[in-house]
Amino acid sequence: MPISSAPEPTASLCPSGERVLRCRVLATIKALLGLGVTAGALIWGLPRAVGASWSQIGSIIVGIPMWQLFALAALWAIGILSHTIMLSAAMPGLRHRQALLVSQTGAAVANVLPVGGAAGTALNFSMIRRWGFTSFDFARYAMVTNLWDTLFKLGLPVVAVTWLGATAPGQGTLFWIALWSLVMFIAVVVGATVLLRSDRLAHSAGHRAGRVAVRFGRPVEPAAWARRAGEIRWDTAGLVSSAWIRLTTGKVLYVVLQTALLGACLAAVGANINPAVVFAAYAVQQVLSIASITPGAAGVVEVGMAGVLVALGLPAPEAAAGILLYRGFTFALEIPVGGTALVWWLVRGRHLADARRASAPQPAAVAATRAPRPAHPAYAATPRPTYLMYRPAPELALAVD
Repeated sequence: MPISSAPEPTASLCPSGERVLRCRVLATIKALLGLGVTAGALIWGLPRAVGASWSQIGSIIVGIPMWQLFALAALWAIGILSHTIMLSAAMPGLRHRQALLVSQTGAAVANVLPVGGAAGTALNFSMIRRWGFTSFDFARYAMVTNLWDTLFKLGLPVVAVTWLGATAPGQGTLFWIALWSLVMFIAVVVGATVLLRSDRLAHSAGHRAGRVAVRFGRPVEPAAWARRAGEIRWDTAGLVSSAWIRLTTGKVLYVVLQTALLGACLAAVGANINPAVVFAAYAVQQVLSIASITPGAAGVVEVGMAGVLVALGLPAPEAAAGILLYRGFTFALEIPVGGTALVWWLVRGRHLADARRASAPQPAAVAATRAPRPAHPAYAATPRPTYLMYRPAPELALAVD
């Protein structure tokens, strides 16, 4: 796939110019608000939600042997590695170590900033562009990974309630969550299927988005956006049809390992676990993380998961301690790990940029020998797939030109 020679967009959370101060003030307010909600939910809400004191919870956590903590950390690492299967399937040519770097740095940013998913996405876009992929590749990658994540998050409660109904009493706590998830799951499946199969709908959506962008002062052509939307739809549908097995296998493996980590954390604090109950708590975490005002849904997830475990029969101190231990790996540990990876990537990128500048020819020689950027090796070595040969229907081409 040819690589665009356009300059890389910079990932910035705030605009430049007169509005930068206002943007930074708003970002600071959001950060403080998210921190306050997280602290209030954990310090005040968690003990009251489960009916256990912090002294009871803390005494259980400090009694965990060190070897168990290392074993849990190893299980967490295996789960993180398994997640790269889905990520690399969503972007042909992306190596597993690159997918791991994208996953951990994005998670670290999202776990620090309120509604940090946008900041993590901007960071991942910069990384993907540096490795030679196009913005088109990233748009397809983001669409496919978000679609698979949403489908699994909405489908898990339905599976959890069914499993609980067959193995454990008290599943009424999850019934309404499962019903809401089922409705949303069907809506997402129907909407995604229609969008991926309808060229006309994709063109219409792209044209409308372009018109909205024009109203906000962006110098874009709605017709060009319409065609690009059609290209993305065509490309994404082809990718899904050819890679859905790897996408699903990678996601299922990740869910299984994360659920196993949750069960191991509960076992480490002395709770008698039922696999169906553990899976139900994990399903609640996924639903609560869909939309949250706190970084990484911190505070909200802990209270929700612990409350479900207590409602399904686990002792309150063990339930709260096990959830905090689990979130220590899946939330807190990702911040220093991802932050370290981000610093390494930035420093390495600066060194590479300095080396390129030192070895670059003079501007006159550059102008005389300028050539298009080479294709990514993954695409240079293989012919362009037929599903990437997008051609809009004649009536659509006439409609948007």
